[in-house]
Amino acid sequence: MKNIFIILIMLSATILPAQDKIDRLVEQQATTNAKIDKLTEQITETNKQVAIIATKVDGIDKRIDTLEKSIDKRFEMQSNFMIFIMSLLGVLIVAIFGFIGFILWDRKTANAPLEATTKDLKKEIDLLKEQELKHQEKEQKTDTLLKKILEKFPDLAGLA
Repeated sequence: MKNIFIILIMLSATILPAQDKIDRLVEQQATTNAKIDKLTEQITETNKQVAIIATKVDGIDKRIDTLEKSIDKRFEMQSNFMIFIMSLLGVLIVAIFGFIGFILWDRKTANAPLEATTKDLKKEIDLLKEQELKHQEKEQKTDTLLKKILEKFPDLAGLA
């Protein structure tokens, strides 16, 4: 019995520290379970916050989409307005050049009759000058004839 007693003492020496270890493990498991519960609660809370953030992000995405569409519309309107203004400017430039061309053409056509009449008048003046020269020549001949006649007939000098 002594042996049994020694064995029991030895066993008790080994069982008691093992029991302490088991108790400590149970306590650690309890604290771990408590920590796991806290972490689970934190995870659920985080999931709720993620869901809230996701809905806010969806709302922001929708706002961004509508804002993007409105900006696109504004840019398109501005682009159309600029095209309209440039078209008007082009029409105005074409009209100005057309008007200048019309003025030049009109001057040319308006001056054509004047040029024709000027040419006709120059021809007439030239003809008149030729006739005057012929007349002057005849007059000189007539004067020379009269002088010759007066030389031959001095009695006629009082008539002239």
